[in-house]
Amino acid sequence: MNALLPPFDHHAAYHRELWMAQTDAMRAEGPVGWTDANGGHWVIVGHEAVREAALNWKVFSAWHDPTGACPYAKGIGIPPFAFPLILSESDPPVSTERRMLEMPFFRPAIIQAREPVVRRHADACLDALAGRPQVDLFRDFAMPVAAKTTMEIVGVDLDRWTEFTLKSHQGGTGPSFDLAADIDRVHAMLLDLVRERRRAPGDDIASALVQGTVAGQPLRDEEALSMLSALVLGGFDTTSSMITGALVWLDDHREAHGRLVADAALMANAADEFLRVTTPSLGGARNLTRDFEFHGRRMAKGQRALLCWAAANRDPTVFEAPHQVRLDRPNAARHVTFGFGPHRCLGADLARLIGRVAIPALLARYPDYKVRRSGLAPYQSPGGFVLGWAAVPATLAGAGHA
Repeated sequence: MNALLPPFDHHAAYHRELWMAQTDAMRAEGPVGWTDANGGHWVIVGHEAVREAALNWKVFSAWHDPTGACPYAKGIGIPPFAFPLILSESDPPVSTERRMLEMPFFRPAIIQAREPVVRRHADACLDALAGRPQVDLFRDFAMPVAAKTTMEIVGVDLDRWTEFTLKSHQGGTGPSFDLAADIDRVHAMLLDLVRERRRAPGDDIASALVQGTVAGQPLRDEEALSMLSALVLGGFDTTSSMITGALVWLDDHREAHGRLVADAALMANAADEFLRVTTPSLGGARNLTRDFEFHGRRMAKGQRALLCWAAANRDPTVFEAPHQVRLDRPNAARHVTFGFGPHRCLGADLARLIGRVAIPALLARYPDYKVRRSGLAPYQSPGGFVLGWAAVPATLAGAGHA
């Protein structure tokens, strides 16, 4: 990598500003690089190499063994997450069975039928913005639309939706913020939801988890909690980050507003392009289960590799002028923002739907919105894996701002 650049370190203060230059420099030397940061690990930055590794779960394992009995099984976080995510941090066939418990709620026809729900949440948020001199497009729009849509499927009472969000989801934390305690607070409520659904199941994901079986055994409360945690704490921050990233870009490209409002097909393609360029999730780690030669690099059993979705989405061998947003890019949907292979995000179609409904809804209602750049604040996520905005202050004008 370019000697003038510091080490690739997704926990470093410089990460947000330099990750593109760092991964571009890595890619110039090949699709796989190495960093000494965080104990040392591989960084896979090429589009095809990322897809190849994601498919090869027998070598690039996502398994997390928090007991330490299997020393290489450290899950998808670098360093390992303190709270194992049993769906994302398991491999087939177990992960496949776990996914099947949630799959019925994310089938394409089911998601498409939820468009009126997304539109209702978006319109309600936009109505609430009317007449306000200043708003926050993350806290007041992107987050509530994404969170309410997701939580309704999970089974959370929407009257309590803000209780199930972290302080960082609410647009700020403060210097004394204790993330671990905040996660524990939400987990306690999710555990209550699990136990409530065991007593009185409904038609939601929480109910499906407590009634389902994996390998012939029902999920324990802690396992159901882990799967709900991934949905509630990680299922909408990426979507809201995509929406705010798009709105920040569109603030500088007002010529695109009318086209996106008028052309649903263009907006659908643009949603994929925004997901590609404003990739909310940096990547996910994998664990080498054996010595392996991969794209000319000799990897050793026990080493870790970061499958960098964000870098793969900017591979110039796949995407022409990859750092540019092209709303009509013909291969925009080839992005790997939702991962690839057996761990590809189940909520991909839901995220696309929310984006293609919410973004033009705001553009139509408040075409003259203006982002106050001095107030932009980056999203702070556990593990440094989510790229996005936690504060997007804006002023509004237009028909809805009477």
